[in-house]
Amino acid sequence: MRKFVASWTVALFTFVLASQVVLASPLCPLGNGTLHGTYIVSGAGTVGGAPIAAVGEITWDGEGNTIATYTASLSGAIHKGVTVTGTYNINPDCTGSHAESDGTHYDFVAFPDGHGTTWISTDNGAVVTGTTVRLKPVE
Repeated sequence: MRKFVASWTVALFTFVLASQVVLASPLCPLGNGTLHGTYIVSGAGTVGGAPIAAVGEITWDGEGNTIATYTASLSGAIHKGVTVTGTYNINPDCTGSHAESDGTHYDFVAFPDGHGTTWISTDNGAVVTGTTVRLKPVE
C-alpha cells in the first residue's frame, strides 16, 4: 500500500510540475512573427459619438509593420480605399498594441497560431472593436 501511495504521490507531483511548465511557456513565442500575411479586418462602433463600420484587408509583415486598406462608413458617409500604415508589438502572452499612421491606436489579443486577432480602439472618444482573420499567409 505504501508503494501505491508513494507512486501516486510521485505521479501527482510530476503532473503538477508539468502543468506549471506548460503554463509558464509563452503563448506567442514568435512575438511579432505570430502575425504574418494578409488578413480580413472588420470593426464597428462609434467615434466621437458618430457610428462607424469598416471592412478591408491588413497585411502584417511579421516584423512589426502593417499596411491596411479598407472601406469605412462614418455616420453614413462612405470612404473607400482608405490606406494607412502602422506598427505593432506582440507580447509573449499574445496581447499586443498597434499604432496607425492616421493617429489611431489599438490593443489586441492574437491567436497563438496567428490566424487572427480580436481588437479594441484605445483612443479617447472611440468605442470601436473588431476582428482580423487570416486571408492568406505569407508565401
